[in-house]
Amino acid sequence: MEDRCLRIARRLKRWHRLQTSPRDELKVALTLYCFPPNKGNIGTAADLDVFATLRGVLERLKTDGYNVDLPDSANALRGLLLDENSDSPDAIAHIAYRMSVDEYQRVCPFIPEIEAEWGAAPGAINSCAGELLIQGIQLGKVFLGVQPTFGYEGDPMKLLMAKGGTPHHGFAAFYAYLEKIFQADVVVHVGTHGAMEFMPGKQVGMSSACWPDRLIGELPNIYIYSVNNPSEGTIAKRRSYAELISYLTPPIENAGLYKGLATMKDLVGNYRRSTNEEERHRLFAAIEQQSQELNFSLSGARVSRD
Repeated sequence: MEDRCLRIARRLKRWHRLQTSPRDELKVALTLYCFPPNKGNIGTAADLDVFATLRGVLERLKTDGYNVDLPDSANALRGLLLDENSDSPDAIAHIAYRMSVDEYQRVCPFIPEIEAEWGAAPGAINSCAGELLIQGIQLGKVFLGVQPTFGYEGDPMKLLMAKGGTPHHGFAAFYAYLEKIFQADVVVHVGTHGAMEFMPGKQVGMSSACWPDRLIGELPNIYIYSVNNPSEGTIAKRRSYAELISYLTPPIENAGLYKGLATMKDLVGNYRRSTNEEERHRLFAAIEQQSQELNFSLSGARVSRD
C-alpha cells in the first residue's frame, strides 16, 4: 500500500510538471494500435482518421512550443512509421529501439511473473535476435509508438481482464521503454481503443498487483476516445487512470444521388407528376438532354413520353 501511495503521489507530481515546465522540455509519447497485427491495421481506431488526426495533433504541439519534427503530411507520417528496418517477421513497422534482455531486466521489475507465463525473456513476440523490438518513430521530443499485440492470436480476448495471466515480454517492454528509457512526461493513447487498460487485474480499485497499474506506472495518461463508447471509456479511466478527450463520431445520413444524377431524378419526378402536356414536352426534352450529358445510352431503347 505504501508503494502504491508513493506511485500515486509521483504521478500527481508529473501532472504538475506538465502544467509548469517549458513545453520544449517535455517529452510526449503517442501510442497507436494495430489489431489484428499486420501493416494494414496500424493506426486503426473506431470512427477516427488516425493519421490525419496525428498530423493535426503534431502540428498543434509544434505551434504550442513543443519540440516536434513535423512531417509534411499525414501520408508522409504513415510512410515514416511503415518503413521497416528489421529482418524480424514479427516487425510490421519501423524499429525505433532494440532493447537487450539485460536492459529489460533493469527497467521492468515484473519479469519473473511474466516468465512464468511466457517463458524466458525476450520471448517470441516483438523480438528478434535476442532483443525486444520497440516499434515506432521519434519526431524530436515526440515518440510515436505502435502498441504490441495482445499475445494470444488464436483467442485474442482470452487475456483481457482475466484475474490471472500476464502481458507478454514485448508488451511490458513497450511501456517500460516509454517511462524508463524514452522518459516520456505523458503518454497519449490515440483512438478507441487499445489493450493496456484491459490487462489482467481487478475490475475496480487497482492495486500494485494489477497489470494496468504496473504498465502505466507513473505516467500521466491522456486518452483520445470516441464519445459514443462511454462504457469502455469508463474502463480506461478506472483501470489506467486515463484523462479522456472525446471525439465525435462522423455524422451518418443517406448518401443519395449527386450532381447530374440528382438533377435527373428531379426531372423524372416532375415529369411523372405533371398533368400539363406542354410542360411534359418541355420536361421530356430536358430529360433527353440530361441523359446525353450523363452519358446514358438510349440507343435501342424504346423511349416513350407516356
